[in-house]
Amino acid sequence: MRDPGDFHLDLPAGACPAPFSLPEKIHRRAWAAARQCTAPRPDDPALSIRAVVIHATAGSSTDGAVSVMEEARASFHWLVPDENEHAHGSFVWASAPEARACWHVRNSCFHRHVCHGARRINDWSLGVEIVNAQSGGDAFSDWQVRITAEIVRYAWAKYPNLAHVVSHARLDPKRRTDPGPHFPWEAFKRLTFKDVR
Repeated sequence: MRDPGDFHLDLPAGACPAPFSLPEKIHRRAWAAARQCTAPRPDDPALSIRAVVIHATAGSSTDGAVSVMEEARASFHWLVPDENEHAHGSFVWASAPEARACWHVRNSCFHRHVCHGARRINDWSLGVEIVNAQSGGDAFSDWQVRITAEIVRYAWAKYPNLAHVVSHARLDPKRRTDPGPHFPWEAFKRLTFKDVR
């Protein structure tokens, strides 16, 4: 079992998947809430997005995760449903526009190996939340791992300066452990890099 604070992928420059469409649907409640819990990016997102941050909800439902946005406590770009939810196996929820900066990492957080220690990570990252209780008894499904890798591949194909994929724990190790030690990072890594030369 690995320390989630070590979860970090560097994406090689000049090698990425061919562009493709992500199986996603807009979550209407989350999208409406995003107006109050996201911010304009200071730079053009097409060029400024440099990282994807992987989170887990520490809760058991999409509704619970969306309620956090509705309370304007945090936000994220995609939400990966759990296996007891109807969307599981079919699509991910688009929760906020990619052009907006979501509130998924504290502004004071950083890691020296992620974009040379740059701060204000939300301004130049995308956030992915996976519905998982992080209890040790709530395993990540194969589909959750596969579709999370697909989200990363989709972003990698779309944003030419995307360079890092990291856990929330990597950036905020004193407060966060997500996606947790039970997230199969090595399998996720293999799926992220499949067919990439």
